Amino acid sequence: MANLKLLLGLIPSTSKIEQAETDLISEFEKLQAFINSEELAKYNELDALVNSGDFQKKKKEIESLKYKSSEEFNKESEYKKLVKAKDISLYFKTRDGSNLKKFKEMDGSEKLVRYEKVGNIINSAEFRQKQQDKKVRFKDTEEFKLLGEYKDLKGSADIKFYFKFKKSKELANFNQIEGSQKLSRYEELKEYVASDEFISRKEYLLDKKRFEKNKMFGQQQDFEKLKKSDDIIWYIKVKDSDKFNILKNKELTFSDEFDGESLDTKKWLTNNYWGDKLLNDRFSLETDLHCFTEKDNIEVRSSLLKISTKPQKTEGKVWNPGLGGFRKKNFDFTSAIVSTGKSFRQQYGIFSTKVKLNTATGTTHGFRMLADKITPHIDICRTDKSKVWMDLFNNGPKGVKTSLGSKYSKGFYIYTLEWTADKMVWKINGIEVFRQTNNIPQEPMYMILSGGLEKPISGASTMEVDWVRVYKYNN
Repeated sequence: MANLKLLLGLIPSTSKIEQAETDLISEFEKLQAFINSEELAKYNELDALVNSGDFQKKKKEIESLKYKSSEEFNKESEYKKLVKAKDISLYFKTRDGSNLKKFKEMDGSEKLVRYEKVGNIINSAEFRQKQQDKKVRFKDTEEFKLLGEYKDLKGSADIKFYFKFKKSKELANFNQIEGSQKLSRYEELKEYVASDEFISRKEYLLDKKRFEKNKMFGQQQDFEKLKKSDDIIWYIKVKDSDKFNILKNKELTFSDEFDGESLDTKKWLTNNYWGDKLLNDRFSLETDLHCFTEKDNIEVRSSLLKISTKPQKTEGKVWNPGLGGFRKKNFDFTSAIVSTGKSFRQQYGIFSTKVKLNTATGTTHGFRMLADKITPHIDICRTDKSKVWMDLFNNGPKGVKTSLGSKYSKGFYIYTLEWTADKMVWKINGIEVFRQTNNIPQEPMYMILSGGLEKPISGASTMEVDWVRVYKYNN
């Protein structure tokens, strides 16, 4: 089934694979944290207490409480008295009635403002002096018109109502109660006696069952509440399950997420291991078309390691044992190699990378493993002839290999090698590609990420690496 899925391209998407792993790790971390949580400690404590024989015995011995001697009874009685109080009753009648609304609409209205303004003029000394001035006929003055306007306003129903209500006992009572401590207490008690807490407490105190009156009842309630907690239900369900075995059985020993602005040279050597150790310089093989560089072909940006292979003239060294060793050579192409030869090696485990290989014609990109000799040589993934290959060479040139279509290098995929003492399993996005059960390497090996060429190319080709992670088995 796995081969058919690979052939048809029906494998889980890389994003789903990563999301599933992220979710599993997140849930496992939640489990680890919850094991030491106060909530679980409290649940275990109450579980032991509530289900003990002593607790059950004491439960039967609890005496009753009386509602009439309780704080709840006093508060309810106080509330009932306030409900019957005349000033409180009148307050709500006024608040919800039409007179107060009408009064507030009039208060500050243009009509009232005009009435008061004209009234101030009418009652002023200047106005009276104008009325008594016999040199001028008063009826012909603007003041006479104002006097008429004032009389009309004063006689209007709205103005009469406004000043009558303003002097009323009803409004005085409303103003006295509004914002008062008495009203605040009424509202507080009204909310309290309508609350689930009060209703539940009252029923509890009136109940003839005596156990509910003791703090043990609260302990039992707390236990029942915790039992129904989503976290407790989840914990009981998963604590003994095998869903986290994949995480429990492995331990991260190496990782690089390439989150910095440059390559971490404490982890990665930008050279062949033996070139660095013996020559302290980079070199290529006689048959290589490319020269390995660092500056022009390695870039860390946007959480990606980019290894580019491109046309570029440069001079480098090549190894040719038939001609006596190293010699200088002019190259038309450059590429790059990084390895953990000096920083990290591991025998057995899970070796994984999320990478976009890029199978541009002529280029060879790969994620490989080597030891100190030519073999064993493991290709966890590499490109060649526009395909993705997975290989093992050990104890001789003849090896085992398999290939995938070029479509598997056109996007990011997760390539993984699971290596134990008796088998090696190659996977892409969690789907097994092939396995080897004999001639298994039995020595620590280091990782290599590199580019290269099988034939000349006209433009740059780049391999993009999102992350590299290595685990060891715990069992």
